[in-house]
Amino acid sequence: WTAIRNEPNLIQKLLGTAGTWFLFDVLFYGNTLFQPVVMEAAFGSSSSPAIDGPDKIRKASTDSFILACIALPGYIVSAIVIGRKMCRLSQTPRYVQMQGFVAMGILYATIGASWDQLRQIPALLVLLYGLTFFFANYGPNTTTFVFPSLVYSPSCRSTLNGISAAAGKLGALLGATFFEPASDAFGDSAVMLICAGISALAFVLTSAFVQIPTRNTNNSDSDGDSDSDSRTTVQ
Repeated sequence: WTAIRNEPNLIQKLLGTAGTWFLFDVLFYGNTLFQPVVMEAAFGSSSSPAIDGPDKIRKASTDSFILACIALPGYIVSAIVIGRKMCRLSQTPRYVQMQGFVAMGILYATIGASWDQLRQIPALLVLLYGLTFFFANYGPNTTTFVFPSLVYSPSCRSTLNGISAAAGKLGALLGATFFEPASDAFGDSAVMLICAGISALAFVLTSAFVQIPTRNTNNSDSDGDSDSDSRTTVQ
């Protein structure tokens, strides 16, 4: 705990790692359980008496497969672009996470603002909603796991990584329990707009508080007090 107390800018760093992980898991796990609501809005209810148990399972599996086909390539794209320069911009983990939250916010806002109209165009609704998971996997679902190991000093990295992960699990619990009552109280479109607001807040926390020190190669062999030597540059 002494190392934690002596960690420079501890509160700011926790806001950048634990705060963004918490907000992201609210979105990700809440929307994972919210998927049936969106798919029902797009393709109709599966609760009709004419649809028996096996058909319900088949429909749910098909819906999940459709979204997974849109979402899973986000991991692949993230692995390809991180660390590279694209359009003269270095795709650092911090920048990739910011891109992910921006794209998610825009998509959630679009879905929320056009909910009734999108219900009349099921394929577009599913595509936009699937893209929220694509950019989640491309951005924060890849980078939130990485930042604690880059931000904190080696002497307290494991503990603060665990604290950040615990914040994420708390966010997952909140998202899993919040979305359904919020939908009942305010409507499905309002839930999407709330998600847009959470994405915007997560973007702000990433931009303001995720600051990873520059590797100091000049002093790497000069002394033993070089915690920052093993850290990666993220501008």
